[in-house]
Amino acid sequence: MKVAFLGNYPPKACGIGTFTNSLARAILSNLSAGEIKEYAEIIAMEDPSDEHAYPDEVTLRIAPQEPKEYREAADYLNSGGFDLLVLQHEYGIFGGDDGVYIMHLLDRLRIPVIVTFHTILKEPSFGQRDVLSRIAERAQAVVVMSRLAEELLQTVFEVGAEKIHVVEHGVPVIQSAPRETIRQQLGWSDRRVLFTFGLLGRGKGIETSIRALPEIVKQFPNTLYVVLGKTHPHVLRSNGEEYRNYLIDLAVELGVGDNLQMVSKFASEQELFDCLRAADIYVVPYPNVAQITSGTLAYAVGAGAAIVSTPFWHATELLQEGRGKLFPFHDSNALATTIIELFDNESELDGLRQRAAAYGRDLLWPRIGKQYLRVFGEAKVAYARYSATTKTFGELPPLKLDHLLRFTDDCGILQHAKYAIPNRFEGYCLDDNGRALLLVGMLGKAGLADRDILQRLADTYISYIFHAQNLDGSFRNFMSYDRRFLEQHGSEDSFGRALWGVAFCLANPPRADQRAILEEIFIRAVGHLDTATSPRTVAYGILALTYYLDFKPTDESMLDLLDRLCNRLVNHYHDSREENWNWFEKYLTYSNGILPLALFRSLNHLSKESNRSVAIESTTFLAEQTIVDGVLCPIGCSNPYVIREDRPRYDQQPVDVMCKVLLFSEACRHQGLQPHCAHLGTAFAWFTGQNDMKTSMYNPETGGCFDGLMEGGVNHNQGAESLIAYLISRVELENFTNEWSQHSSDETGITSDKALKKLLNGFALPETTVSGFGHAIEGTLG
Repeated sequence: MKVAFLGNYPPKACGIGTFTNSLARAILSNLSAGEIKEYAEIIAMEDPSDEHAYPDEVTLRIAPQEPKEYREAADYLNSGGFDLLVLQHEYGIFGGDDGVYIMHLLDRLRIPVIVTFHTILKEPSFGQRDVLSRIAERAQAVVVMSRLAEELLQTVFEVGAEKIHVVEHGVPVIQSAPRETIRQQLGWSDRRVLFTFGLLGRGKGIETSIRALPEIVKQFPNTLYVVLGKTHPHVLRSNGEEYRNYLIDLAVELGVGDNLQMVSKFASEQELFDCLRAADIYVVPYPNVAQITSGTLAYAVGAGAAIVSTPFWHATELLQEGRGKLFPFHDSNALATTIIELFDNESELDGLRQRAAAYGRDLLWPRIGKQYLRVFGEAKVAYARYSATTKTFGELPPLKLDHLLRFTDDCGILQHAKYAIPNRFEGYCLDDNGRALLLVGMLGKAGLADRDILQRLADTYISYIFHAQNLDGSFRNFMSYDRRFLEQHGSEDSFGRALWGVAFCLANPPRADQRAILEEIFIRAVGHLDTATSPRTVAYGILALTYYLDFKPTDESMLDLLDRLCNRLVNHYHDSREENWNWFEKYLTYSNGILPLALFRSLNHLSKESNRSVAIESTTFLAEQTIVDGVLCPIGCSNPYVIREDRPRYDQQPVDVMCKVLLFSEACRHQGLQPHCAHLGTAFAWFTGQNDMKTSMYNPETGGCFDGLMEGGVNHNQGAESLIAYLISRVELENFTNEWSQHSSDETGITSDKALKKLLNGFALPETTVSGFGHAIEGTLG
C-alpha cells in the first residue's frame, strides 16, 4: 500500500503538522512488514518564504497560492503508483478564496481520497460552504472528530451520512516519570500549577485566565500559571509579540506578574505530556463556542489531566461524564471560583484525572490508526464505484428567480449590483432588458415558472424597450435611475440584443396580446440590420429573424434579409480564416459563441450548406480554443485574443459562457450529440465550479451569479447581465435534456435519460419546484 498525506508537516510549527505526522506514524504502526514497503509520502503545504528543512518522507511541496503546483501534485500522484490520498483540511492552509485552490488537485486526481476536516462551521459563508461541500463530494470518505461535526456536515453541508466517519483526535503513547518526580524537575513541587499550551494568539482567551489569578492567589498565594507555546507564525508575521506582551503587562497590572510564567517554545510531545501530568489543573479558556476540534484538549484528556474549560463544542462533548469542568465564556470570576473549589478538594481533582485517563486510552494513536485503516478500505471500495461511472458535475441547481425579481422594478431590470444589492447609481440599460425578455420567453415556453409572474415581468421589459425605441426604429440604451435616457442612440450590440429578445417573445409570448406591441417594435427596428457593421450585431439580427420567421414563416422579405445577413457573416468568416484559425475575425473577444450559433439557427429556415459548414468549423475551433483539460476557459475580456499572440485568460464573464451553452446546445440539434453534448455540460459546469478558480459562480443563497473571474479572484458583485446569463444557460440545459430524453437520435442511438446524462457529464435535473422571491413559483421541471 502506498499512501500520500497532504497537509502541513513538521518542522512547521502548527497543530495540523503535528497531526499529519502522528497519523502517518499511527497507520504505520498497524501495518505488517510486507505492507510497510513504499508506505507513505508527504506532500507539504509550504509558503515559499518559509523554506523548512523537511525530512526525507516529504517528497513534494505545494505553495498555497500557486494553482499550477496543485495540478502538478495531482499529476505526480496519478503517475506515482499511489493507492490513496489522505488530505488534512483546515481553513488557512490552502490558497484561493476559502481555500478553493485545493480543487485544482482534487478535480484532476484519479485515486481515492480521504479528507479529515479539522473545522466545521455552523454558519459558513457561501464560499466556505461551497468549497467544503465540493471537497466532501470528491472524497470517498470524510473523517471528523466529534458527533456534532458529523451532524453539521449532514445538516449544513448536506454530506451523506454513509460517507462520514467519526474518528476522535489521537494522542501519543508517552511514558512519563512519576508525577512528583516531574514536578520536582520542573520546579513545581511547592506550587499550585495551572497550565495552558498551544500556539499563542488573541483567539486563545488567555487574558480570561490571567484575570482570574488575583482571586485565586488570595486563597493560594503559591499559584503559578504556566502558558507554554510560541506565538502563531501568522500572528508573529503581522503583529509580532504584541499579544504575549499584552498578557505579561496585564498580569503585572493585576499584581500577579510573579504568578505568570510565559514560555515561548514549541515543545515536544514528551515535554507536553510531562507538563500535563505534573500540572494541578489544565485550563482551556477559549472564547469561541464554534471550535469543533481541539488537539490540545485531546492531549490533555489523553495525559489524564484535570481539565477546566469553556463550553466550546469539542469540550462540551469530550468532557462529558465527569471528565472535566466547564465555566462560562469570558467569565474570569467563574473560573476563579471553579479552580479554588478544586484546589480545596483534592479527591475531586483525582477523580477528574482518573476519568480523563480512562477515556484517553481509547484515543491512543495506534488505536486511531486502526480506525483509519478501516476507513481506507471503505474508501477504496467507494472509489471503485465512483471511477466506474463517468465523471459528473452533479445535479442542476434548482431554478431560482429571487434575484431576477429583486432586480426588477416597475421601470425595468436594474443594470449593476453592489454585491447582491441592486446599485441604483448605475440605472438601467437596453441590453439587460432585452436579455431579460429573452429569458422570460424561454421560461414561459418551457413552462418552468408561474405564468402570471412571467407575464408581469414581460410587460415591464417590453415597456422599457418600447420606451427606449426612437421613431426611426433605433434604440436608446442607458437610462439613469431618475428615468432619463443618457444618449440618443445606443450601441449596435444593444440594438441586436434587444431585437433578439423581442423576436423570441414574439414567437413565444407569455401572453398572446403582447404580440401586437412586440411586432410593432420589431418591424420598426428590423430595417437597421441592413446597415449593421458589427459581426455580433449581424449574428443577433440573424437570431432575431429566425424567431420572427418561427412566428411568420412565409414572410419572404424577412427570409431575404436573413439570407443577406448570413452571407455577410459567412463572408466575415472567409475573409478572416487562416490556417489553424477558423474564425469570423482575426481575434477572439466577447460573446464569441453567438456567431456560429446564429448560423446554426439559420438552418431552421435556410437550407444552405455554406451556413452549415462554417457553423460546424467555427464551433469546433471555438471549443478547441476554450476547453482545456475538460474545463471551460473563456477568452478573457481584458484584451482581444489576436491570432498568433498570447491568449488573455481574464476577466472571464458569464455572458460569454451563456453564448457557448446556447451554441453547443444548438450544435447538437444539427450535428447530433457527439461531440458537443459533452461540451455543453462542460460549459454549464463553469457556473457551478468547474472553472479556473474552482469557484461556483452561481450563488444559491441569493439566486444570483457573480460578475466574473478576475486574475485576483471572483468579482463578488451579482449584476443583471451575469444573473440573466446564468438563468438562460440553466433553462437551456434543462430544455435540451428534456428535448433529447423524449426521443432517440438516429445518429447516436441515444434513447435513455441515463445515456444522455452520461454525455452531459452527469448533470441531472433536480426534483424541486422553481423558487421565487420569498415564495414558490408553481411550475414543473421536466
